[in-house]
Amino acid sequence: MVKHENRPKTFLGRLTQASRAVRTCFDAELKQLDLTLARGRLMLHLVRAEHTVTQSELSDVLEVEHPTVVRLLDGLEQSNHVSRQPLPGDRRAKSIVLTDEGRAIGERVSRMTDTLSDTLLAGIDPADLEVTERVLQTLSDNLSRLAVERAEQASQS
Repeated sequence: MVKHENRPKTFLGRLTQASRAVRTCFDAELKQLDLTLARGRLMLHLVRAEHTVTQSELSDVLEVEHPTVVRLLDGLEQSNHVSRQPLPGDRRAKSIVLTDEGRAIGERVSRMTDTLSDTLLAGIDPADLEVTERVLQTLSDNLSRLAVERAEQASQS
């Protein structure tokens, strides 16, 4: 394993702090649309999806358990933002479809997200952003690899 003696000791702390601040800011923006962070993320995924979205996919994308997605969809269905429709060829699966009202809200969430992103990235040199994105991707890859290794070790125990 490579040791990084010169790395800032606060990198992971700053990464965690920035992530939390972005989520807090996004959550505050979503409150204006009467949405929670989880519902806003779900709506954003639906409005940007170019394919049929299932509850299972939403569970994976949002990184939550299936019952949590069911509760989120129950609330969005009650507020007339989404509907569940049978998925042809699979009686157990449901596709999640935005209603007209839901699509309008989803598009507002998308515009809000783009505006927030532009605001947060203002003043950052594109080359620096490119390096940052590569570093974050490598960090994510390393975390995924670590999770697989730990799962393998646990299964061997």
